[in-house]
Amino acid sequence: TIDLQQKDLRLVLEAADQLGVPLPGVALVFQFYRTLQQQGLGGDGNHALVKALEHLAGFEIG
Repeated sequence: TIDLQQKDLRLVLEAADQLGVPLPGVALVFQFYRTLQQQGLGGDGNHALVKALEHLAGFEIG
């Protein structure tokens, strides 16, 4: 689920920060998943990432 992946991404970002390693791609996905959680979609799977992209773009594809 998005919630579980968000937990894992948070741990990755925390470890990377402690090591001084920038992970901009991971940070971007973390933000997308945060958007999904704010929309109440944390229990959904990865397919919901399209919903975050739609929200950010202001355009629905399907």
